[in-house]
Amino acid sequence: MNKPDTHNPFETTPLLAALPQDARERIAARSKRIKLQTGEILFHQGDPADRFFLVLDGLIKLSRMSPTGQEKVVHLTGPGETFAEAVMFMEARQYPVTAQATSPTELLCIPSDPYREALGASPESCFRLLADLSTRLHSRLRDIDQLTLQQATPRVVNYLLSQMPEAEDRRAVITLRAPKHVLASRLSITPETLSRILHGLSDAALIRVDGREIEILDADGLRAQR
Repeated sequence: MNKPDTHNPFETTPLLAALPQDARERIAARSKRIKLQTGEILFHQGDPADRFFLVLDGLIKLSRMSPTGQEKVVHLTGPGETFAEAVMFMEARQYPVTAQATSPTELLCIPSDPYREALGASPESCFRLLADLSTRLHSRLRDIDQLTLQQATPRVVNYLLSQMPEAEDRRAVITLRAPKHVLASRLSITPETLSRILHGLSDAALIRVDGREIEILDADGLRAQR
């Protein structure tokens, strides 16, 4: 997939670019870039939330811990995507998930208070934020439908197809964005089930698996598995 241009995020990221220039400059002056190593925690579930984040490079795993201590991956956030911005509007401003880097990652940390102030002075920016959050809500609803209504194989197939470049519709080579055990948690299946499904699709000559690199040999055949 093409990597978004995050060289100047205040001009290329919709939630930032929609702000008036003077507001962008004020927020930029209080923002900072940080780098995380693989496995490093950005924040834990329940930590006080006073900023949100834009991924410039790498991948962030957002997860929640069940009462029994089992981790559930909620989302994988990559370059050009923001996360934790909705928390600034919650009464209890605490992060509802844990954020962890699954690869070397660079982030832009954006303070919530000046962003909220900028929204108060810019109705257009408010509508842009609402549109973005609404799109994400619909995306999460689709995720819930897939995880509750679909069997395991269609979940894996849909994920593989979603990673294909838009210009390709029959064959493509994709690289899994996260380790297979993380992807399995995101799809609400066990790592063993994911491995079994990938082997089955490989035996059917629909894909070829080489570590985290997967070559889609027959996209139409994959679509028939949904």
